[in-house]
Amino acid sequence: MSYKDYNNDFFSYQGTISRKNYIINMLIITALFICINFVRFETFLPFIRPEFLYKILIFMVEFFKFVLLMSAISVIYRRIADFSNSKSNTFKENMKKLFSILFVFPFLYDFCIRYFIDFIPFLQHMLDIAVNIIIIPIGIIALIIFCFIKGN
Repeated sequence: MSYKDYNNDFFSYQGTISRKNYIINMLIITALFICINFVRFETFLPFIRPEFLYKILIFMVEFFKFVLLMSAISVIYRRIADFSNSKSNTFKENMKKLFSILFVFPFLYDFCIRYFIDFIPFLQHMLDIAVNIIIIPIGIIALIIFCFIKGN
């Protein structure tokens, strides 16, 4: 697939994505993520007799959330590639930095880094505040703005 081809893959970092497909894909991913968070799986515990099956179910749900977040990051990356493709190299580099700070860092922090800095509670608390109160809301605003920026 060439770099100019539009695609609707949920888990690809190649190519670009149009505004319409970006909005549709992000709505699907967001709806799935919200719906999976509203389901209370502990209500299934009395019906699942071996308790390890419940743990497998929880693992599968958490893995599904991980896959949803990875697919959202890929859709965002392709949208950024779409509208920064015709801009200058400094704009492309700034958008890569913005993508790393607003979308990749919170993802890595929640899934990995947070558990490794558990022995430094002050740093963990400060990063929790930075990610949850500052970076994630700015990232959500950026996601909405990406819907309106015209690409190539």
